[in-house]
Amino acid sequence: MRIGIAGAGTAGLTTAWLLSGSHEIVLLEERGTPGGDARTVSVGTGAGTVCPDLGVHEVSDQFPLWSRLMRAAGLGPDDLLSVPASRTLRHSGDARPYLVSPHTVREDRHREVILGPAWEALNRLFLEASRWEEEDLDGEITVEEAADWPTLPGALRDDVIHALPASVFGCGIREVPGLAARGVGGFFARPEPSTSEAAPTQNVRGGTQKLALALIDQLRTTEVHLRARLHRLDRDGDRFTMTETSGRTHSVDAVVFATPAHAAAAALRSLGGSSRLRAILDSFTYQELVYAAHLDPFGMPQERRHWSTTNVTVHDGWSETTTWYGPGHGADVFVSQITHRGPQPGREVARTSFRTPLPTPAAHRARRRLTQCQGEGGLYFVGAYTRALGSQEAAVASALDVARRLARPGPRLRQLTVR
Repeated sequence: MRIGIAGAGTAGLTTAWLLSGSHEIVLLEERGTPGGDARTVSVGTGAGTVCPDLGVHEVSDQFPLWSRLMRAAGLGPDDLLSVPASRTLRHSGDARPYLVSPHTVREDRHREVILGPAWEALNRLFLEASRWEEEDLDGEITVEEAADWPTLPGALRDDVIHALPASVFGCGIREVPGLAARGVGGFFARPEPSTSEAAPTQNVRGGTQKLALALIDQLRTTEVHLRARLHRLDRDGDRFTMTETSGRTHSVDAVVFATPAHAAAAALRSLGGSSRLRAILDSFTYQELVYAAHLDPFGMPQERRHWSTTNVTVHDGWSETTTWYGPGHGADVFVSQITHRGPQPGREVARTSFRTPLPTPAAHRARRRLTQCQGEGGLYFVGAYTRALGSQEAAVASALDVARRLARPGPRLRQLTVR
């Protein structure tokens, strides 16, 4: 078979990697580089070169499928860097934060930890999120319906409980109660309260786009076309014609959409009989996010002793983060969400934008309906939005599901499924 794949993010590249060798693949990517939401930039500093990620930056060797894919692509434990998962929360304009969580196993004596009621609220979020995961709540149940905060003041709900999910998904703080508890829970679940020592997260040395480039290098029987957005899809007898915005066409037997739902819906407008699919895809709500990498401490607390790896600023009903690369990478390089902020970084080195799906009950219903449509008429859909928890692990899992439908068991399928 000749299979067309639209999108070279984690899901699209994993699908191509799994199918290459057993099928002919045509892979179209709108951007000039592969990786999707994994967008790495190289920044020179006095301490050397740092490669921050403007999108996905945290990974985990606790993700079994992602870890197996990384190993299969030739990356190993030495390619992962442990980074402390500390947080600072503050109101815009306030000199003193209302939360500075523990930073490392051996706390920097120059750093001030601020706990109190905000710390208790943070731990309450972790415990509630764990309960939502353990009970496997239906995706129709919202945070407001599932949550149990009987003694938590409203201010702490906005400043901690709702501010953290808002910073992850890019929505307004007041929108968080209407999100699906199951979709929010996966990002914050922690079975035990936080201790005085912050658990580390992990970065990929050289940036998360490193995995995308490694997968590209291992593709066989695959045509890769960059700066090639799928503009329209038409039926041609039993086959499809994929047309790029440039006008170039590709004839294929099946199509895998590894693009966001809204981009897939746009490409399907030209395909007769696709109205039901487009209605499903249009049910996913997206939030526009803008990120900037910079060298000045924009978005950071005024005093260095309050700096954390993740610094959340609450302002005007929004909650936006600045990630400091110092703790793991040894240099003052920062990546900030700047979608709703008035002031901008003073020493910006790169900027990009994303559209990220919100985990709403409507998205859950759409995801369930989309699963029922997989493979109908030769059309398939992969990506984190096809799973309850939007993560790199979910993207790999979605690719694996579709590859199983399209190919017989082979060495690469076994590499991801056999422990």
